[in-house]
Amino acid sequence: MFLSNRRSALKSVSAVIVVVLVLVFFISSHTRYITNPEILLFSNPLFQTTTTPPEFIPSVTAIPEKIWYKLDSRGLTQQVRERVDTCLNKNPSYEYECLTDISGDAYVVEKFARRLDIVEAFLALPFPILKADFLRYLLLFNEGGTYSDLDVSCNEMTIQDWIPAQYKKDARVVVGWEFDVGWGDSFVREFATWTIMARPGSPHLAMVLEDILEGLQEKTQEHNVTIADLTWTMVGDVVDLTGPRRMTRSILKSLRATPGIDFSDESIANLSEPKLVGDVLILPGYSFALSSNHYKLEDTQGPALATHHLTGVGRIIMVGRQWRRSCNNLTILMWNGVGYQAGTIQSEFNCSSHGLYTLFPHHRVGSGINR
Repeated sequence: MFLSNRRSALKSVSAVIVVVLVLVFFISSHTRYITNPEILLFSNPLFQTTTTPPEFIPSVTAIPEKIWYKLDSRGLTQQVRERVDTCLNKNPSYEYECLTDISGDAYVVEKFARRLDIVEAFLALPFPILKADFLRYLLLFNEGGTYSDLDVSCNEMTIQDWIPAQYKKDARVVVGWEFDVGWGDSFVREFATWTIMARPGSPHLAMVLEDILEGLQEKTQEHNVTIADLTWTMVGDVVDLTGPRRMTRSILKSLRATPGIDFSDESIANLSEPKLVGDVLILPGYSFALSSNHYKLEDTQGPALATHHLTGVGRIIMVGRQWRRSCNNLTILMWNGVGYQAGTIQSEFNCSSHGLYTLFPHHRVGSGINR
């Protein structure tokens, strides 16, 4: 009887010890995320299906020397090789990686296995451009480096020199204006997404990812469908959901939420030289998007670092109309590979079926890419 009671008591004590150890482990393992504000930014209550976000990597002191590319359905054509080679030949110390649709999916599944909300949302995206946008932010958040579209060529300056010496220590994200100079007043500025540089673990890119997830949830709730069942009409403007305007809004929102950083929209507009805001280096329009900005002869200009050739896409800037499904007689400016050419769409067709969309539906001037 005594031995029986003793065994029972020992079992009870052992059970209590196990429970206590589990609680200690749970609290300690979760406290490190709660006490790190940059990790806290990556906790999304709307889509959260796991309690362990990706590790934040604070020890990287420079943007990694790696270039990321995402191949499309055309693969590595001769023209693509020539443009990629302009970057690789000028930067021989840089690694590079070209991801396909399949390897891109596999990368997200492996590297973000602890964020099932990200994995599930990414794999369910119904259109390649949405995944291409999402993937570039995931790559740069996870490993850092330089992301480049396949229709971008590097000019004379090496990538290491794209960041002025005085900013190398502090710049953790580098973006350049796509639209900044020569567009008048009624337009929305946005960063180019065809070339982005970052160190891994940036809270600003974390904000971009979280805002994309939130935007997807809003779309699915609004239309009562799953992500996989979203149509182009439901998605709306790609630039708003996953593209340049999404990235721009999220990065600026993240900067404004960072203690000690104070800036105005005017202070980062019409740039003639790079400007560091917190740990984000904003490059002038001529750096990555010379052809998308309209400089006067007297304007101060630095070197164009990269050229976006817009190969395989129809670059359309819609003027004087807000978004509508009928594009009959819509006045446009169309990119012809060298400059913008005025024209008019004469035929009646469904804009969304042709991939057309307006960047600035509430302003006089709009822009879009048929991707």
